[in-house]
Amino acid sequence: MRTLGAVLATAIALPLVGLPAYADPAPDGEFAVSDVGTNNQIAPGPDGNMWVTLQGANDVARIAPDGTVTEYDAATITSPIGITAGPDGNLWVTQNGGVARFSPATPTTATATAIADIADPRGITVGPDGNLWTASGNKVIKIPPAAPATFTSFAATGVVGARWITSGTDGNLWVADFGGQQIVRVTTSGAGTPFVTGGGPQGVAAGQSGQVAFSDPGTNPQTVGRITTAVATTATPMADPFGVAFGSDGAYWFAQFAANNLGRLTADGQYSTLPLSAGSGPRQISAGPNNTLWVTLDNVNKVARISGVTAAPGGGTTTTPTTTLTKKPKKKRTIDTKRAKTRFRFAGTTGATFQCRLNMRAWKTCKSPKTYRLKPGKYRFAVRAVLGQVKDASPAKYRFRIRR
Repeated sequence: MRTLGAVLATAIALPLVGLPAYADPAPDGEFAVSDVGTNNQIAPGPDGNMWVTLQGANDVARIAPDGTVTEYDAATITSPIGITAGPDGNLWVTQNGGVARFSPATPTTATATAIADIADPRGITVGPDGNLWTASGNKVIKIPPAAPATFTSFAATGVVGARWITSGTDGNLWVADFGGQQIVRVTTSGAGTPFVTGGGPQGVAAGQSGQVAFSDPGTNPQTVGRITTAVATTATPMADPFGVAFGSDGAYWFAQFAANNLGRLTADGQYSTLPLSAGSGPRQISAGPNNTLWVTLDNVNKVARISGVTAAPGGGTTTTPTTTLTKKPKKKRTIDTKRAKTRFRFAGTTGATFQCRLNMRAWKTCKSPKTYRLKPGKYRFAVRAVLGQVKDASPAKYRFRIRR
């Protein structure tokens, strides 16, 4: 374990070009790490810290909210790339030939799982079904968190050379297919629908209302864009756009390596930029706690923090969605069949999607009405609204019992 400490850069209020006046997001710190490369992903952990992979050092690093950096060397982690917080409370990384998981409390003790299909590892995400998902080559791979050795590889329809992957609010997975020059929407059964971008997309991120955004440095001119039912790209010239994240302000943010800045794209297509340090080379980006963004700086081996990423006029919402049960079964029911048809109806904040679960199982994307066929027993149903990446922290819950 190596504690590098917080290396705080000069805080400069840098306004976003072309946006209405409000409390502008601004870079307020750069923090040194030993070796952050082009593809090293950064993500929030379940412990309230940010975590980043350090491929060249075979390490992972924890970055506290105050910028204190602590690096960890686990013998079973080699050349890590992607990282995400899993539904089991662990952090999961992709590496050559497989994945590894570790508790944020004991990061030097990691458990690796070999997966031969992960030959060119990139991103990893939690899917709408509660499993871990990654993509490599023409494969999309499902990894059950409780039993990762029972993974399933899908030769996903249309996927040629997958790089990054994200879980959409529409209940699907979205893959940046660099080799196929497209973004591919993939179901949890492996069926793919391509959206051609025309170059070589490198980044993809899910937003609200089923939208996703992507970066494509392979087109001429280089572009960023959004996908709903078709590809919609911006005409604004890009400078090597790479990582993409959905911010707490309801906008998409892009790391632009060659321009040393971040691009910001609102849901209605407004584009603006935020300068970073000269020569820093931003690559990967992630939303963090407390209305922050965190960016890896490839050229200088640092991670930058952007604070004040809150709602702006025309820029989206940070509204926490609410959920209401509008129809539910009786508390106690007696049936004379083996299973009872049990239906719930629910509603929430406008534009929200929903996730349901029964008896504390994994959250799964659902729609109202949600119907189960249940055996006699005791049950706990819960449903929560999801708006962008913001989830209702107080899901609607209901306990009931079925007797025979």
